[in-house]
Amino acid sequence: MTDRVKVWLRGALEAFLAILIYTVALGACMALLLLIISIEEGGPSLSMATVALTETITLLTQGCGFTAGALTLTIIPLLLTGLLIWMIRSLVSRLGMSVGGCITGLVVWVLCSLILMQGSQTIQVDTTPVMLFRTSLVFLLGYGWAWVRSEPFRQTFTKRIQEVLPVQVRRTIRLGLTAGLILLAAMLAAGLIALIVWIVLYHGDVGRLFKLTRMGTASAVTTSLASLAWLPNLIIWAASWLFGDGFKIGQLAAFTLWSGHASSLPSLPLFGLFPEPVSRQGVRLLLLNLPLLAGVVVGILLLTGPWGVRIHAAVRQAGLKSQDTAVCFLMATLAMVLAWMVALLGLALLFQLSNGALGRQRLAGVGVPIASSLRMIGTSLGVGLLGVWLLALVIAALVIIKDILIDYLRQADTKKTSAQAENKKKHNQSRGQEGKEPKATDRADTPRQVSSTRRPGK
Repeated sequence: MTDRVKVWLRGALEAFLAILIYTVALGACMALLLLIISIEEGGPSLSMATVALTETITLLTQGCGFTAGALTLTIIPLLLTGLLIWMIRSLVSRLGMSVGGCITGLVVWVLCSLILMQGSQTIQVDTTPVMLFRTSLVFLLGYGWAWVRSEPFRQTFTKRIQEVLPVQVRRTIRLGLTAGLILLAAMLAAGLIALIVWIVLYHGDVGRLFKLTRMGTASAVTTSLASLAWLPNLIIWAASWLFGDGFKIGQLAAFTLWSGHASSLPSLPLFGLFPEPVSRQGVRLLLLNLPLLAGVVVGILLLTGPWGVRIHAAVRQAGLKSQDTAVCFLMATLAMVLAWMVALLGLALLFQLSNGALGRQRLAGVGVPIASSLRMIGTSLGVGLLGVWLLALVIAALVIIKDILIDYLRQADTKKTSAQAENKKKHNQSRGQEGKEPKATDRADTPRQVSSTRRPGK
């Protein structure tokens, strides 16, 4: 009984320490930000709002938006959310985990969330049950992450999977998941590169917006650092701008490769980073077709890569028409389908998490148009994977036709050679029979001519 109580108390301690460490660190950053702004602007001290702002941002980190005057903010700072989940995972991995500890930790987490809701001075967008569900989900994600990374779970999961699924199925699933995650990571990396290019090209516009808002240098720097909390959101929007249907700032502006303007947007310095349309059509086509090229590369790697099915090795060892080659091709096909689904589902989840609102009317919908962007990216990526699949089928068909033609020509040549040999043999036999026939002078019915040697007159 004492051990069970210790386990429960340990789970409660993990939840309390996680929320405490996060709120204290966030509160210190908020206090410093407000102090710098107050000193530089010379107005009334804003440090008194540190606690309320910390509570509000802590709830926003867990997906709970708020309304303050004309501002309605529901865009989740994904960087802070990731840090909070990572902190929960680290504490649970260090202190230990159990079912009872997860339950008591979840209860403590919900109680702390209720305290934060009561202390926040803003109006929450969602109802209390919805907010408690979202905050609970954050804690469960951190606890589940620690559970999945634990050695007992890995051993048990691996053993069960080996007992249930055959080797080919396990390898196909592993290849599909790996390829899908690689595609997803490549798109996000491209989004990060695009965001860096935006910063290089449009940092002057951001500086002018800071001057328009009469914000000093120190305030501008601290505000820019605080904006890093939404860095993953910007990366996701940049990826949609590159490969999909761009992103929208409510009903005021839409940014794509072929259109975009920021003249009617509020004078937020962050909006100065949003890009202008790409003027060159060739560059636009190249950027839009990058998922197609990625699909081609991943498809080739799945078929012939060192971590793929290595279908060429199966062809060399067992032949093109063997069962091993057919199994390798089927595994590659299923892995391509799984990779396509993983990439699209991952993008759909990221798009949904990065979207939100900055207001109630014209700024109610900010972020990526999910349906149209997924349609564009999915079509391009699917065409690339399907192209590799069809190319492999065409090559296999051509090889089979070539082998059939070669066999046919060999058989025809063999028949022709055997026919020629048979004709030659018959010809030789006929010539041999003609050589053995008796001559006309050697026949029995021919009278023999006898010459006389007697002299005349005798």
